[in-house]
Amino acid sequence: MSLPRPVSDTLIELLKPVACELGERLGASAVNERYAEIEPSGSSALNQQIKKDPRWIKAQVRYLQRQQAREQELIEIAGAEEEWVKQERANRIKAEEVRDKRAMSRLCRELMREFQSEAIRVKLSEIQTIWDRDNWFSNLSRQETEQILQQQQHRLLLLVAPAKISQDCPDSFRHNLNIELPGKLRAFLNQHYPQHGDLCPVQFYGDYFKKSISDIDVERLQTVLSPVPTAILYSDISDYEVNFHVGFWGIINQSVSLVAMQPWNWEEVYHQLEAEGKDEKRSLRIIRQIIVTIHKLLAAFLADLYYLNIDFTHEPQLFNLEAEFAQEWFSKDWALPYMETLKEIQEQQRITYKGEMRRLALREAKARAERKRLEEVELKRRQEETAASVRAKELAHKFKNLKWRCVYTLPGHSSFVNSLAISPDGKILASGSWDKTIKLWNLETAELIGTLTGHSDRVNSVAISSDGKMLVSGSSDETIKFWNLHSGDLLCTFPGHSMEVNSVAINPKRQVIASCGGDNTIKLWNLRSGELLRTLMGHSDNVNAVVFSPDGKILASGSSDATSKVWDVESGKLLRTLSGLNVGVNSVAIAPDGQILASVSNDYTIKLRNLHTGSLLRILNTNSAKGKGVANLGMNEALHILQNYVSRGDSVAISGDGLTLASGCDDNTINIWNLQTGELLSALKGHSGTVYSVAIAPSGNILVSGSADETIKIWRCD
Repeated sequence: MSLPRPVSDTLIELLKPVACELGERLGASAVNERYAEIEPSGSSALNQQIKKDPRWIKAQVRYLQRQQAREQELIEIAGAEEEWVKQERANRIKAEEVRDKRAMSRLCRELMREFQSEAIRVKLSEIQTIWDRDNWFSNLSRQETEQILQQQQHRLLLLVAPAKISQDCPDSFRHNLNIELPGKLRAFLNQHYPQHGDLCPVQFYGDYFKKSISDIDVERLQTVLSPVPTAILYSDISDYEVNFHVGFWGIINQSVSLVAMQPWNWEEVYHQLEAEGKDEKRSLRIIRQIIVTIHKLLAAFLADLYYLNIDFTHEPQLFNLEAEFAQEWFSKDWALPYMETLKEIQEQQRITYKGEMRRLALREAKARAERKRLEEVELKRRQEETAASVRAKELAHKFKNLKWRCVYTLPGHSSFVNSLAISPDGKILASGSWDKTIKLWNLETAELIGTLTGHSDRVNSVAISSDGKMLVSGSSDETIKFWNLHSGDLLCTFPGHSMEVNSVAINPKRQVIASCGGDNTIKLWNLRSGELLRTLMGHSDNVNAVVFSPDGKILASGSSDATSKVWDVESGKLLRTLSGLNVGVNSVAIAPDGQILASVSNDYTIKLRNLHTGSLLRILNTNSAKGKGVANLGMNEALHILQNYVSRGDSVAISGDGLTLASGCDDNTINIWNLQTGELLSALKGHSGTVYSVAIAPSGNILVSGSADETIKIWRCD
């Protein structure tokens, strides 16, 4: 049922000007202008700090690559013969695009929250002084205010104050409006802008203010909540008209925007409804409903406006709410100015975004060309170096290699083999490759058992459960997959990280797996249900490797931020950070007795530390030039630095008896060390590319290596 046309026309004229004013004024206050300008061509959708953050740059590059792949696939789809094939592939591509955009949105909000943290800390330290200085704050809950500041999620805070209602207004207004307004607005926002949603979270308070407020009160509140983007709706109602007000501030910006709507003569509408034959009770109820609906419209517009300003991927929810408002005496013409304003801003954002993507694509093309050039130079240097020294190396290592011999070479993969796992009974070998597949092998006969397909990007890590029944894999396609080791069936798939999954590990004592990735986080999951238990944050760059201690109580991680970290599995608490030289950590392993943590770094060393104290026990390093940097660590740290190393290690494994350690290297060799003395026992040669992965069978006399030469080698110690 619709309102009389004169009433509807009056409301359209009332609402139209404020849409333009809010769009112009709040578009600038959502993000401070000194952070908003990225390119001379226009304002950016993101805070300048985020634009410069390496994590955002890396995510944008990844997004661009995936987008280009989708565009190429769309071109290929055009040639498909059957229409259902085209539609199915197009729908999948569209779903992938939506997932990628939402991942970018989440990262954007996470980074914004991180950048707000210092300003929030300062406000929390000042809150007592502010409360003591201004008696007005006694009307607010300090506890709620601190909770708002301490929220870990970046979101828009929306507050509605009790309407200031004249004593001359009908009892129907004074008794019911301030009950209906917060309740209906809360239900509306919870449905369409939920606080814990992925798209445009809004934290709503309908009872934060204990009494009605004015413009000066909004400015007072901003002195406390300035780090939190906030919109405040408040109104004054006299015996014949309503005045709607909006207060707003964005991130970092120290100024408050105050916007007032033209007064709405509700008494005139009352008489028009009365002329339509509606009784007093019904007419006043309709007017109250209109007031509530206008608040809903403003709230939706403010939320969409805010998220459009910070997120180029945001699709305004208001575009989908026509049916919602149609139930409340609402004409779709009311919202048209607000939708048009959002569409204009959205188009501006898209133009800016396309320009940024073009510039990013150009930079990436130049970077790829430079990387290729450097790789060719390095390849030529290595070939010349290898040709000159191969004879000398063969003679020098001939006798050391007699104890270990290669018994099988497995050529099944078509790209780098960068992860290996052996079942607890020593019978099955699992290999993960950049060719997007996992292969299962009979370790005793070297026969291929099966090939597992399903990942859409390179497989970076594989792990087998302690009962030998399940295989877990992590991939650059950002997913983790669970497989039945014996049947090869895919059990389940779930999103792992917002960027590539670099490593997975299975707790030997509990139903828990750990994963880490390019988003700098570690995640712990329930092995059976796939439920995310917790996210461990602390690294500031890619987390490359994770490993559990034999008792399952401790997790160790290695990162490109040049640290290893040790975590308590039960609580997720960071126990200690192990820093060394300023280089990344590629791989980690823990000895069977749970006492020694081995970490492989880009500084040509393998560091052995006490897992429980963090003290440095020994450094395995066979390059004298590269080892000089560790000479000042102190005599009491029991350094053992070996000479002769030619390149850096990429992976490490410790035998079940805890006596030997194997390390794979990018000089194409596998080094075998005495873990107790640090002596280099053997250097196994045979691969023609970087050795990305090594694994030692439970028996201790079988070693498996995977390489960039696309092969797996099985070595036996006689």
